[in-house]
Order: sequence, then structure tokens, then C-alpha cells
Amino acid sequence: MAQLTLGIAMDDDLLSAVVVEGKARDLRVRACGTVVPDRHADFSEKLPELLEQVGWQGGRCVVGLPLSLFSLRNLSLPFTNEKKIEQVLPLELEEHLLVPVADQVCATMVTAADDDQSRLLVASLEKKTLAQYLSIFQAHNLDPHIVSPAAFALAERVAKDGRNGGEFLLLYGTYGSMTMVLVHRARVVFMRRLVYPEQVFTHDLISFAADGITIAEMSAADEVFGSVCGSVLHSLEYFSATSMLNLKPDHVLLSGPMAGVTGLRQGVEDALGLPTTVCRLLQDDCCSKFAADCRQPVIYDCPLALALLGASRQAACNFRKDEFAPLSPLVASRKQLTLVALAAALLVALLFGYLYVDYQALNREYERLAASMEQVFKKSFPGVTRLVDPVAQLQARLAEVETSKVSMPLFTEEKRVLEILADISARIPADISLHVSRLVIDQDSVKIKGTTDAFNNVNRIKKLLVASPRYAAVNIVSATKAKDRDGIRFEIKLQLGENG
Repeated sequence: MAQLTLGIAMDDDLLSAVVVEGKARDLRVRACGTVVPDRHADFSEKLPELLEQVGWQGGRCVVGLPLSLFSLRNLSLPFTNEKKIEQVLPLELEEHLLVPVADQVCATMVTAADDDQSRLLVASLEKKTLAQYLSIFQAHNLDPHIVSPAAFALAERVAKDGRNGGEFLLLYGTYGSMTMVLVHRARVVFMRRLVYPEQVFTHDLISFAADGITIAEMSAADEVFGSVCGSVLHSLEYFSATSMLNLKPDHVLLSGPMAGVTGLRQGVEDALGLPTTVCRLLQDDCCSKFAADCRQPVIYDCPLALALLGASRQAACNFRKDEFAPLSPLVASRKQLTLVALAAALLVALLFGYLYVDYQALNREYERLAASMEQVFKKSFPGVTRLVDPVAQLQARLAEVETSKVSMPLFTEEKRVLEILADISARIPADISLHVSRLVIDQDSVKIKGTTDAFNNVNRIKKLLVASPRYAAVNIVSATKAKDRDGIRFEIKLQLGENG
């Protein structure tokens, strides 16, 4: 199925749309439509009517806004590095914009670059204005992936056409204003919106409808167009002076609803002194069959340029950026969906393969450790023939060994405890007042706690026990006077020797 792209051009007093079908160079205009709002604020109410005219059912969408919504500045910076330009540009714009830079979306186009200098064309649009327009379009199931000044898109499209050359001036005329776009070396370098004099509106000099423009008094209109052409010349001189470039376009292209006014082309040519032609983008080879049935083909040049811009998916000036960037769909076609599904299936298969290999490796390691544990258990306890859980059985056996190791001296080795008690009793004479409250014998030492009637008795007991060959050392741990009754509380520790 061929891809459909909708281009919508919004002027201050006109809504126009063109639907392009196809891809790359195989493009055909499928439908077009025009709506004249009662006033600019009513365009949201007229948008459904416009979509109905073109029979829009979905696809890509590009929107061109009028130049009256943008703030335009030509700047010059003393470097060419893109990162430096991006860093310095907000500071440079603070001096030129009425609204803070943080509240605007800016699009920057490099118009010329030398070895040490960059010339820029910067267009700024307030964020609240952009959000308002996007909400209106999205309310009608439109999510434009490109939002650009309408006249810029048209000039850029014409500049890419080798038949028009790289040096020209585009004048896009509507009911209320004339937009001038200067193209140098196939790049848009200067833009300005020129409002008609007051007599156009106060005397109803120009009547506008969807099928064309009617001039009430041609002599007065010639005076108006002469005044506008004078402003065009002054703007060109001002830009040449400030940019230090001596630019003069080769010819002039007329476009927009006003381009169909009889005598305007000749009047502009005489006033500017440049060859002037009417832009015929809709009458190009890919659109000639459709243009033959169109009453005012010049009206649709701008929406056509926007639709072709969307078909190429390239935009030098796009305000759908940063927080206003469109959400890219995960897949845009059945082919991409198939590729994503295959990639996901391959990833899942690789994941399961990795888990299976890892499980097999862990299982082999577990079996190796179990076999090693079983061998260790059999070597440590050769009498055990039935193995259920080698780890648990080994832990139980080690606990039994520890218990038996502590309790063994109390009941073996020729009544060892009785011999120690007999030795202590034999060495302490009966004339020493002694009351033993606690006596602990373990494998390495003997602890005696008790009371006596004098500190000297504690020292005597120590000297008497030191004489025994059973003890490697005798130490008085503590000796204090008892508080509740008369006497001395003491603790003596005997370190058993080899003969103990």
C-alpha cells in the first residue's frame, strides 16, 4: 500500500491541504482542499471540513504555520563548531527576544560559514503557542511529525529544484500580508513578513475567497503593491548591510493566493527590476494531471511543498523537537513488525540456551562435590556403610567428636579428677580457714572459688600449690573483702602441666 502524506498550510486567512501518495520520486497528488475561516481563531472549527474535503483517513502529516507566529533573527557567531553554537546561542538570543529563551522552541539554520565565522538564521516559536496548535491537531487524530514555517518549506523545496537556480527571492502573498524569503546558494538566508498598508483593510480593497482574490480598485492596489515592493527593497538592503554580503537575487518567484491577481507579476517586476515568474510547483511533472483540473493551482504550492517535505522525511527547520518531539512508533510496517518479532524470538532462544547450558554446568559441579564429599566421609568414618546425606551425617559425627573430647577427661585417665582433688586437699593444712564455693576442672585448668579469713591465707594457699608438680602455673585471679560478712573472697586458677 502506497504511503499517504498530508501537508497543511496555515495562513492568517486561509487553510489549504494537499495529500501526496507514493514514496521517493514516485509521487502523485491524490487530493487537495481549501477552507476560508471567518477569522483566524476559527481554524480549529474549519479543520474537520478541510480533512473531509481531502478524504483524509490517516498517514504522515506535516504542518506549516504562518510567519506571523515566529520571531526571526539573523546572527553571526565567531566560530563554526556546532556544539559551541548550541551552547552560546541561548545567551545570544536573550538580548534579541522579548520572551525568555527557556519559554521558546528555536530552530537554527546555518546560512553561511567561513573558517572562523558562522552566519545563522534563527526562528523562535513560543512553547505555549506550539502546544496549543499541537493539541488542536491531535484532537482531530493528527500528530504532525514536522512543524515548520510554511513559506520556508516552499522556498526550500523550490531551491532544491535546479530549474529555479540557487539565487532568488520568493514572495508569498496572502490576503493580509506578503512574506519574503531570500534564497542564496540554495539556502534560505533571510525571511520577513510585510503587512499591507491600512487602506487594504479599511477600504475593502481586496476581497478574498477560496476560489481566488478580487481587487476592487486596481489603481489603488497598484499603489499598495508598489509600497510593499519598496519595503522588500529596503529589507534586502538592510540584510546586505548587516550581513556584510552583497546579495542580489537573480529573479523573483510569486506564490500564494495573491499570485493569481492580474497584473501583480508585471507590477512586481517593474518595481523590483528583476525578472518575475509565478511559482508552479503544482504543475510539476508529477502533478500536472491533477493541476489541470485545479482552478487555483498557485494556492496549493505551499501545502504541496509541505507534503513533499513529509514524504522525504527531511526538514531543515522542524519545531517538533525536545519535549515536543513526536513519539516514534515501535514499528511502522508489517515488515518491520516481522523483523522485531524474529529478533525477539532469537533473543528468547539465546536466553533459554544460556540458562540450559548454565544449569548443566551447575548440575555437573554439584555431582562432583557430592562424590568428593562422599569420599571424604568414607575416609573419615570407615565403619559407616550406609550413606543418605553425607553432609548432614558428617556434621553429626563432628558434633559427637567435639562432645566426647570435652567430657572425656572427667571420666577417664585413671580417675584424674579424684587425684587432683586429693592433691589439693593434702597440700592445704587444716589450720587454714577455707570454704570452697565453686571448683571447676576441665582439660587444661582448675578454677577454685571460695572464702577465707585473711589475705595471708590466700598467699599461703598459692605457695603450697605451686610446690605440686601437677601444676605448670598458679595464679591468684582475685582476692577481695566480702561485703555481706567477714572474710576474704578469692579465686585461684591452676594451669595443669604434663603430670596433671
